[in-house]
Amino acid sequence: MTKSINFAARLVEVHNMRNFFKRHTIKTVIAPEYETNRDMLEFVDKIQERFDGEGELIFHGRNTLKRFELKNDDIIVKKFAKPNFINSIVYAAFRKSKAERSYINSRGIIERGFHSPTPIAYIEEYKYGKLSDSYYICEYLKESNSMRPYLDGIEKNDALLMAFSRYTAELHCEGILHKDYSPGNILWEYDENSNAYAFYLVDTNRMKFVEYNDKKYLKNLSRLSFSSQVSTFIAKEYVAYMRTVKHMPMTSKTVETINEYADCFFLRKTYKYALRNILKQPFLLRIKGLWDAGRFFICKNLKLCKKLSKRIADTLFSVENNIYIRYIYQYDTRKVLIRRCNYGEISKK
Repeated sequence: MTKSINFAARLVEVHNMRNFFKRHTIKTVIAPEYETNRDMLEFVDKIQERFDGEGELIFHGRNTLKRFELKNDDIIVKKFAKPNFINSIVYAAFRKSKAERSYINSRGIIERGFHSPTPIAYIEEYKYGKLSDSYYICEYLKESNSMRPYLDGIEKNDALLMAFSRYTAELHCEGILHKDYSPGNILWEYDENSNAYAFYLVDTNRMKFVEYNDKKYLKNLSRLSFSSQVSTFIAKEYVAYMRTVKHMPMTSKTVETINEYADCFFLRKTYKYALRNILKQPFLLRIKGLWDAGRFFICKNLKLCKKLSKRIADTLFSVENNIYIRYIYQYDTRKVLIRRCNYGEISKK
């Protein structure tokens, strides 16, 4: 009798597991302050149909951003790209989805006294036990501006950059580490009444709340600007604020360290984009580009040999320089290789 009961229980368990993996489920989490907002609840309930057929397209790439104007709310909906097979299982069983992390991290930023567009909800769609689609909904900031033109050095506003440097220092002191702390993920507003700048963090799915650590946080500044002039300005203001207000032992060498981290970050991007461009070329040009890339690094390594004659060293440099101009120069936005290696115009030798 006991065996038959156990067998029946096993059948029910297997049946439930099968239903779980066949079932199409949706997980929805709405911020407490929006739980009684009927208009928002109706929008969230039909998020898939509304997102595909309505809204103002803001950005379309790996992820898609759309703006929706409801009766009482102006919102942004971010639809994340469908994860691959392995990640769809990982997000379903072991790790929070990007939508959930965006929601949790944005609330964490606000709770610590900083700004992020008000998080409203996140929705996760599961098929066969795997994450399929996920959405994050937050407030749309009508009056906000991007930091990009100022961090890129296109527009000049020393007061804004000074306020931003101090904001970054405060952010770090509170243990907020945005892993993609770059121009596109920082917005700002200016309040004429208080004569103060307010900064907002967006794209918050990749960040941590951790105690201050010199190396981690100084590296966090590396993505901000390909302009060495702008990054030096920010680094100096950041160090001065940390030293005078937070009483941290920082010196002019700290500014050099920040710039070195920035150089390394943008140099990796330079090589990455140059290689990506080579791989996009037709077959024969692609082979030629890869061959030249190999020659470039061979020449750089051979020049490390101290026994080379000046004539051979000059020949190797000429090869490097020509390859740099042809493939790499357009992506060396921070001019790291020009400063480090003295590359310039194509050699006539």
